[in-house]
Amino acid sequence: MSEGMDVPEGGNRTLNRMVATTVVALSVVMAVGKIKDDNIVQAMQADQAAKIDLWSEYQSTRIKAHDQQIAATLLRRMPSADADATQADRESARYTAEAKGIKAKAQAASDDYDVQGRRDDQFDLSDGFLSIALAVAAIAALVESVSLLGVAWVAAALGLLFLIAGFAQLPIHPDALVAFLS
Repeated sequence: MSEGMDVPEGGNRTLNRMVATTVVALSVVMAVGKIKDDNIVQAMQADQAAKIDLWSEYQSTRIKAHDQQIAATLLRRMPSADADATQADRESARYTAEAKGIKAKAQAASDDYDVQGRRDDQFDLSDGFLSIALAVAAIAALVESVSLLGVAWVAAALGLLFLIAGFAQLPIHPDALVAFLS
């Protein structure tokens, strides 16, 4: 006696094949999106650390400039300390100029963090829509509904839209939806 394979219940093999193909395709797309999303999160963490370090350095440099201004003011009140006061003025000017460059770097790191954050939102939305598509596709197989599989494909299309927008850095970003989900 040979034992045969169990045939799944339901006679709609075409639907089952479409669901299986959908699940495989969605799984691969989700994996690729997850890798890119993780890389963006790492870049955001690096930008955040750089931003914090640079703003701290900026504040420190501004304090040094202010200290030198105070020193120059106090030294001018002392007899025969003009040379020291002039040196303190030069140091204050040097720190002020240095602070401008540090501020620009800190602002650039902050701006890059914001750009990466918007891209991260796109990948998060992609992952959410693709997960919904995966779940709906599974339900479509269980209830043998082609129309439900169509709903899964619509959710998958939205997920792909946000994934492509994230990779291509397109300005597709539903602020209201992100604000609601935040």
